[in-house]
Formats: sequence, structure tokens, C-alpha cells
Amino acid sequence: MKKHVELFGNIVKNQVEKNPTLARKLLEAAYSFVRFTSTHKLVNNPKNVYGYLTGEVAGTISDSFRKPENSVMVNIFFPCEILHAMNITPMLPEGISCYLANTNCIDVFTQTAEDNDIPETFCSYHKAMIGAAETNVMPAPLMIANTTLCCDANQLSFRRLANYYGVEHFVIDVPRDKTQDSIDYVSDQLREFSNVLQDVSHRKLDENKLKEVMVRSARSVDMYRNYVDRRGKISIDSSMTGEMVNLISNKMMLGTKETEKYYALLQDLADISPKREASNKKRIFWVHTLPNWQSSLTSIFEDLGNVEIVGTDIATDCLEPVNPDKPYESMARRIINSSFNGMAKDRINSILESAKKMHADGIIVFCHWGCKQTLGMSQLAKQVLEKEGFPTLVLDGDGCDYRNVADGQMVTRVNAFIEQLEE
Repeated sequence: MKKHVELFGNIVKNQVEKNPTLARKLLEAAYSFVRFTSTHKLVNNPKNVYGYLTGEVAGTISDSFRKPENSVMVNIFFPCEILHAMNITPMLPEGISCYLANTNCIDVFTQTAEDNDIPETFCSYHKAMIGAAETNVMPAPLMIANTTLCCDANQLSFRRLANYYGVEHFVIDVPRDKTQDSIDYVSDQLREFSNVLQDVSHRKLDENKLKEVMVRSARSVDMYRNYVDRRGKISIDSSMTGEMVNLISNKMMLGTKETEKYYALLQDLADISPKREASNKKRIFWVHTLPNWQSSLTSIFEDLGNVEIVGTDIATDCLEPVNPDKPYESMARRIINSSFNGMAKDRINSILESAKKMHADGIIVFCHWGCKQTLGMSQLAKQVLEKEGFPTLVLDGDGCDYRNVADGQMVTRVNAFIEQLEE
């Protein structure tokens, strides 16, 4: 991590207990600066293309800190087109945890959560967001909304935050059966959420505005599907951060002008990228979240030039076509048909399909600290994927908290895996 980032993180940590408002303002200013610098660069290479959306996500965090009364806290799988149509900012605490990690100050928040009776084994993303809230650095949003999809931790953490803040809490119950009845059931809940949000915000949802957002979602999904189809045929200087913003772009930020522009930039990037056959890089398909704060790992994939990440299952879990005339059904279909919904074997089959499409040479299954779903399926995934011809590394680590990481051991194992692929 760069020295100036370490220094800034230490300054923030020193203010958290004695002046949380100042700590928040420091983070708000830093993320606003990231937005400004990232969105004013020429986007003519992969780093700057990824940086464009990284800056926009940072700006969203800054906006939610500056005007929390105009933000709704959501989890990663919650569809946000309704918020975008009402000009309400999504507050993504899991995303905030990533940025806190990259700002070198996350440990003060995870430790605060543990001091407040959160188990050490709890998901670090959720520990950090609880700590950020209970230190009063992360401000109270207008309301909180989350789905029950995939993550056990959010069933506890979002309810706890709603009680702590004293705000409305809306939960989308997601059935595991991938049927039309399930889609209708979730559609009805999204309509109910829309009504609750209108009551809480004292605003009216303009259905024409919602359709406009859904049209943008439809164009964006089509572009990203096209990019994913092309990704298996080309070689790109990828990065962990790039894959992280890919998952945010088709989750929280889907339907925004920024995501549509980003996908257009990805198309342009694909146009000028060399063919897969012209590259000697080993191609890795990544499973689950990525520790993009961990410089020792990011340097392997960004600096050495012999390997690239071709995709992640969390960014390609569901690329369902969008019907703007049926906004609630389209959003519900995206949730129900996610590869993270249902049995582990469904997710493994989706990983296998994506790895084949991307012409992956190997697969890394990243077991993020506290994530029972990925940890529980990891050995089964390794067995199935290797039977299908994909060498697979199960890698234990933490997506945001350095305290849970054996850094040297991880680097050794990843390098050994890449050497195995090269041989």
C-alpha cells in the first residue's frame, strides 16, 4: 500500500473515537477526490477504464455520506433501479468495507464490531459495516433494504443496523425454487418496497422514469453480455479491482448512465485487445469476491504479465435480458435466477459454464473469511471442476481485513498454482 494512503488511513483511525464526524468528512473528501481524478482521465487502457467506474462508485459512497437522508442502505443483490428512478443514492455497506480496506482504516471498524459482541468468525465485510455504523462514522440512511439471497450474515447485520439507526427495514424474501411463482412472489415484494419507499421519502415514483431507467438497464445488460461473450476470445490486462467494479456495475449501479458508459468503454477495450491465441498469459476464472486491497496478490495479476483474471462468478451470476415494460418482473427474475440462489451444485455448474466460455486455464475458489456458503461448497467445487479438466486452487483469505490473512502463504500458493498451469 502506498505511503500516503497508509498515512491517511492512520489519520482517519485516530479520529474515529474522538471525532467520528471528522473521520466521516475525511473519507467523504477522499472518495470525492477519487471520483474527480478517475473520471477526468483518458479512458484508453484497461486501468483507466476500470478506474472510471471505481471513481463513480467512490462518488456514490461520498454522496451517501454527505446526504444520508437521500440514501437507502442495500445489500449487494438488491436491485436498485427503483432508487435510481427516484434519484435516491444506494448506500452499499459491503462496498464501503472494500473502500475502507483500500484506505487502510478498516481494522478500527472490524475491531469495534468485535468489541460490541460480533463474533470474530463473522464475515469481515459485515463486521466492518457494523463497526462503521456503531462508531457513528457511517451515517443513518433513510431506510434499509436487503434480500435473503445467498448471504447468511446480512440476515443479522442489516437487522442490527436498522435497530441501531431506528429506521425502516424492508426484507425481500427470496425462495430457492426458480419458477414463475417465485418470480411473481418477489415481484410483488418489490412493488411493496416501492410503496414503502414512497411513504418514507415523501416522494412519488414516476413510472415513466422507472421505465427510462429499465431501458438503460436493458441496454447495459445487452452490452455486458456481449462483452462477456467476447472476453473468452481476447486477452486483457485485467485486475482484481476491475472485476470488483464489474460486479458492482451489474448490481447496485445497473440502470445508471455511469454503468452504461462503462460498458460502452468495455466494448471499445475489447475492440483493441489482442486475440487470446496471441497471448501467453494463463487465464484464471475467479470464484467469489476478490481481495483487491492485498497488494502482494494484486501484483501477481497486474505486474508480472504472465496471468490474467478472465472473469468472476459473482459478476456473471445472472445476465438475464431486461424487459422495460415489466420492470418488477425483470428485477425479480434477476434475483431468482442468480447462480447464488439454490443448491451449491447450481452455482458450480454456472462456474463450469463460465470457465469454459472464458477459455480458463485454471480456477481459484476464494474462501472469504466468514462466508459459509463459499467455504461449504469449496471442496465439492474443486472435485467437480478438476474432473472437468480445470485445475482448481481453494484459497483461504479475507476480502477486506488484513488481520485474517497469512499473506506470504497465500502468495506462495498462488504462484505455485500458476507455475503448475504453465507446466
